[in-house]
Amino acid sequence: MKRFKYALTLHLLIATFTFVQAQQISGFIYDEREAPIAYANIFVQQIQSGTSSDENGYYLLTLDPGEYNLIFSALGYESKEIKLFVGDEGLERSVILQTSNIELQEVMVRASKKDPAYAIIQKAAENKKKFLRQVDSYRTEIYVKATEEIEKHERKKEEKEEVVTVETNAERDPFAEAETAAQAKMPDINLLEMQVTLNYQQPNQYKEERNAYKAYGSKAGLYVPQFGRTDLNFYRNLINPQDLVEAPIISPISKTAVLSYKYKLIETKAENGVLVHKIRVTPRKLGNSTCKGFIYINEGIWNINRVDLEFPKGGLKLYDRFSIKQTYEQIEDSLWIPARQEFYYETKQGRKKTFKGNTALFYKNYEKDYAFPDKFFGNEIAITTEAAYERDSTYWQSVRSEPLSGKVKEMVAYRDSVEAIYNSPEYKDSLDRAFNKITFLELLGEGVAFRNHRKQHQFDLGSIPSLLEFEVVGGFRINPYFSYFKKWKDQRRLWTSVSTSVGLRNQDLQGSVFVQHFYDPKRIASFAVDVGRQFESFNPYDAILNQLSLSNYYLEDAVSFRHRFEVFNGFFFRSNFYYADRQSIQGLKGSRWIEALIDDNGATLDFEPHQAFVSHLYFSYTPFQRFMTEPHRKVILGSRWPTFSLRHRRGWKGPLGSDVNFDYLEFAISQDVQMGTLGNSKYRGEFGKFVNTKRLHFVDWKRFRESDRFLFSDPLHSFQSLNKSFTIFDLFVEAHHIHHFNGALINNIPLIKKLRIRTVAGAGFLWAKEGLIITQAGGTEGDTPPPAEVLNFFNDLDTGKQEIIRNFRYQEAFVGIERVFKLGVRRRLRIGAYGVFAKASDSAATSEFKISFDVIDTWDRNWDF
Repeated sequence: MKRFKYALTLHLLIATFTFVQAQQISGFIYDEREAPIAYANIFVQQIQSGTSSDENGYYLLTLDPGEYNLIFSALGYESKEIKLFVGDEGLERSVILQTSNIELQEVMVRASKKDPAYAIIQKAAENKKKFLRQVDSYRTEIYVKATEEIEKHERKKEEKEEVVTVETNAERDPFAEAETAAQAKMPDINLLEMQVTLNYQQPNQYKEERNAYKAYGSKAGLYVPQFGRTDLNFYRNLINPQDLVEAPIISPISKTAVLSYKYKLIETKAENGVLVHKIRVTPRKLGNSTCKGFIYINEGIWNINRVDLEFPKGGLKLYDRFSIKQTYEQIEDSLWIPARQEFYYETKQGRKKTFKGNTALFYKNYEKDYAFPDKFFGNEIAITTEAAYERDSTYWQSVRSEPLSGKVKEMVAYRDSVEAIYNSPEYKDSLDRAFNKITFLELLGEGVAFRNHRKQHQFDLGSIPSLLEFEVVGGFRINPYFSYFKKWKDQRRLWTSVSTSVGLRNQDLQGSVFVQHFYDPKRIASFAVDVGRQFESFNPYDAILNQLSLSNYYLEDAVSFRHRFEVFNGFFFRSNFYYADRQSIQGLKGSRWIEALIDDNGATLDFEPHQAFVSHLYFSYTPFQRFMTEPHRKVILGSRWPTFSLRHRRGWKGPLGSDVNFDYLEFAISQDVQMGTLGNSKYRGEFGKFVNTKRLHFVDWKRFRESDRFLFSDPLHSFQSLNKSFTIFDLFVEAHHIHHFNGALINNIPLIKKLRIRTVAGAGFLWAKEGLIITQAGGTEGDTPPPAEVLNFFNDLDTGKQEIIRNFRYQEAFVGIERVFKLGVRRRLRIGAYGVFAKASDSAATSEFKISFDVIDTWDRNWDF
């Protein structure tokens, strides 16, 4: 198997899928004080590639046996070259890099002549390790208050004020009228309060115990840090709140910060018997990994007194502005602890509204060197007790570290005063009556719903426009829809939907019944049953134009049973058993406007009807998966480790007349890797094989999609320049990688960086031992013979072009630029333009231009790829 070379460092991870004799070389990279050097570069001269160390200074290489020259380098350190001989066993080799005195001291000397701030920052950088580990463990109480005020901007004088009309025949709701009148007199304010016990243990273990929790209004725009995921400690070289920024922030007192920042001493004054230096921090270059503002350093102690810094606008995920203030407090001679932390953030909705948020954390009852029991820390980083949601106003008055502001206090007093009314059965009954009233706008819009709060269930009927749906086969259909939802106090949920569909052109009848029960929220466990008749696609992930062809569809009567649950933390098991009667759509017509839009002769794949009983078993495991525990549910927060998965798909011969007999195995690995200021990488590798093809129908083949002409698809699950759809019968290996630089390259170009454009690059690889390319299919299929007879079988088709492929290789690389645009207050659209360069074993090299559109997931604050 031939090696495929990549341009980016993590491509070596992908290469591990294609080598079986390579050995692993690993170790740590330290500085002269034995502190790990994060994101150092390791370059292998002989292969002109390499890797980088992680945040703990650990690196891992995979090399074939032989002799190599390894060059270790990092910003602010002297490079070091070593020779290694790789034999039949792996090696461990750790390296110490010396601080580059020439580079840093030149900057320091030149700067010190201008301003003494550089010498102060150097002292703080030399002492930061001591204050990073000043205690082995601690426990403290934190009161958290997050507020958001919505400022509505006045309209221009020539614009008319909006007139709100009330239907004269509407049922009068005195509670709603009173609430509306009171709300009109108050500013729009959202509030969240928490009382947290924070537990910490070196080197970086956090666990929150949320003992009290109260929310007023919407929480969507409020920022509340999760300590186990967001460590805003400026004693660390990099601060990486992944829910806030695209790229980590370089600390102003990191050892090499002088290469990224300029400093100016503003003033020095005594505070509580200590001289405090106020230093302005300014980025040398505008970018996504630097902040600006002020840092205060204590004279003689050389530690942080407080910070007041603003994060770069271009690197924020959801906010337009974000700043942080931290204040430290001395409790012993050399022990300074956080006393207060505040975040200020702002988002605008065009010219109509401005959402201004503030989150404050107040620390008290600090206990240093707290003795935690064994196994106290683990993957659970936060837990909320059931009593936390039951705290009354008296409790909150007693725990608040500072009183609420006038507007917020007024809002809380009002909502607390009417809370009993809101929760009364009579009031909720009145809301149900108003909600259940059928209106003409509902019939034309979202449909009709009937709710019962006492039984906690709701019925939904589709709207009049939703009665009309579209299918590739036959065009428009009449599709009445009904659904039922029920919820229990322990967060169990039940969904049921029923639909019936009649085709207008073919006069065919279809329908489905679907039931899903989320029966154990803490184990993320659910089962579902699906029964129905519908058109299915042979390749549902194929190129868009291929999806418009009748030859891509067949008719299926099926019943399926699905089950999912978490066996233990991070280990999931999913199963799906389904029985289907598969039929050709020979004789059915397509859509008239699709026939006019594309060059499709309307040919369908005609095959003998057959029955199939198929099982899908899927196992996935993510080591060290972090999570939060709520009273009745579990919230997954991700992991720094890869996700490993194993899939087995089997066709069973015999049960219920099933005439399929095959086994398919597939293994995959995927991960999202943070690379500090260099950006973040995502990779995914997969290999699979049919281990049994005794009775393998066309429907059950493993397929790869043809790439769309201009659209850039998800690069972790598809290829961008694969100009054919094909199936495989034997072993295949595929690998994908994408790296977002998050401004790391553009920041060095003075004019372009102001456009807030980001660069991206990646690659993909595919190898298939044996497969079949189908350019066009038609005629009569019957059962698919063993792979050796496939070509002869398809030559008997009435029409179509087929080609057997063996040892097929495909490789691609792409580079591009991306830009994020605002869609709303917190909705973001990312548009990308890419150049794709590809080469297949049976064709010449090609280059193409592609575009992509991706909307951020506001729940986990991340993109699809």
